[in-house]
Amino acid sequence: MVRFYHFNLLNYLKSFKIRNFLLICSLFFRGDKFMKKLLLIFALFSTLLFANIGSVTIVEGEAFATREGKQIRLNLADKIEKNDFIETKIDSKIKITFIDNTMITIGKESSLKIEDYFFDPNNHSSAKTELNVSKGAFHTITGQIGKVNPSKFKLKTKNATIGIRGTEIYGDQNRVFCTQGAIFVNSFGETREVANGFFVNTFDNAIPSQSRPIDSQQFQDINSDLNTNNFNNSSAPLNLNNQNNQDNQNSWGYWAGSLQDENNNARIDNSIQNSINSSNITDPAYVQNLMDNTTTTQLNFSGTITPNMDVGTISENNIHFNFNFGGRNNYVDGGYEFSSDNFNSSDSFYGSVSSDGFGADGSNSSLNGKFYGPSIDKVSGNITMVDNNSSNTLNGTFSANKVP
Repeated sequence: MVRFYHFNLLNYLKSFKIRNFLLICSLFFRGDKFMKKLLLIFALFSTLLFANIGSVTIVEGEAFATREGKQIRLNLADKIEKNDFIETKIDSKIKITFIDNTMITIGKESSLKIEDYFFDPNNHSSAKTELNVSKGAFHTITGQIGKVNPSKFKLKTKNATIGIRGTEIYGDQNRVFCTQGAIFVNSFGETREVANGFFVNTFDNAIPSQSRPIDSQQFQDINSDLNTNNFNNSSAPLNLNNQNNQDNQNSWGYWAGSLQDENNNARIDNSIQNSINSSNITDPAYVQNLMDNTTTTQLNFSGTITPNMDVGTISENNIHFNFNFGGRNNYVDGGYEFSSDNFNSSDSFYGSVSSDGFGADGSNSSLNGKFYGPSIDKVSGNITMVDNNSSNTLNGTFSANKVP
């Protein structure tokens, strides 16, 4: 009964002008002492009313919150407050559900700082969430804030900043997976658009990799860090092909402390508001129509390669593609040059195309990729290169935009 009246009072206060309330009280009760007491009581009540922004909905093992300099062990149904710093111990995890139904789970030996949070269903423009996962793995599902004010929903880790557009995201400090919607991953001044079914690697001292199709093994590595074997109420293993999982709704992420400045946040907001269709995989039916056409269509692309490891200073980096569609002759050819302090490779390649993507090989290289944008505005994928002067190999990703 207490809880029922608590929420009715909250709705009443939100719909009623506080100044009018105090004015009416002053008409019936005279005297400065009364008004001072009334204002004090109201201020204390409002502080208590709005302090709790969420609660613990799953806890396994040991989890603690540091609040106003004191460490508190968290239990099921405990309230969560803004600025709480939450940590999990070995073989532990915790799930927090906020009042707008945003949910975040952090896995074993992970930490989460609730840097900012506000939600009022009657004031959408002021709704905001800022979460910082500085250690470990996590899974976030956006609630109402992700729908009514997505540009103000932000996730941070040590290596990247993520903006969302109604997504579900998984990740740890080195990888970010998008399994629903689209996300924008920013690190060291570079923003990657990551579509549903793709992921990027993030690094301590380099820009993020280009997005590429989700690697099932790496995804399962993240999932194992999110689940413990101690309790029967653990979340069920996530299935990439099933969008009805318990934690499925909107987003996962990681952020970096060095990227929390206002300029970077503005850049992320702009990317979210002005995303382009080239972040989406081209409709296979569109590609198939080009392939089946008796008229030949030629498309050219130019871009760069992002290595999956540090190779020193890169002095030369370019890759180009020439696609031929139609006329019963569908193929791709091209070449690249990649030179750095520790690795040098150049090659030409030739291969086949399909409605779902393309693959090609050269004497020193092998690559595969997909088409993006409504009219194939971009190509992106994976490449393996062999050093010109040794048998050393280097894996990486490529991204190339259409040349007019």
